[in-house]
Amino acid sequence: MRILNKKSSILFFGLCLAYSTFAHAQNDYENKLEATNEEGISTENQTNPQVKINQDPRIKRLLNIKSSMAKEGEFSDRYKIQLYYGNLNKANSILKAADEAFSKWEPSIQWETPNYKVWIGNYRSRLEADRALKEIHEKFPNAFIFKPEKK
Repeated sequence: MRILNKKSSILFFGLCLAYSTFAHAQNDYENKLEATNEEGISTENQTNPQVKINQDPRIKRLLNIKSSMAKEGEFSDRYKIQLYYGNLNKANSILKAADEAFSKWEPSIQWETPNYKVWIGNYRSRLEADRALKEIHEKFPNAFIFKPEKK
């Protein structure tokens, strides 16, 4: 079973809070409608019934965190392509070359004692990564696809 990290836990709690707030307001509104109908009060003259929902301001912040996490691929397994593994000077030159050659994918340097890795892309499916690898192999023939481990 996957254990939720701190960001995911906060997001989950916030979404539960938002849902319970919305459900409570919905129930209050429905109860008011039922009460007026049971008492025989006519609602034909009321043109704009309104519901006031008191929403916690932290919900908007949590939704922004969730959308940024979704863009970064925190919620699903993603594929990356490794271009290089070795010293820092060569890694920087590979990073620069990859950035110039493949502007649609963002390259990055990762440090793993004592070497540096140059990764590119953030692909949702293996097929998407395979298509990119075919293009990348023209410039970097030793590149390969992998799934980074979650920390």
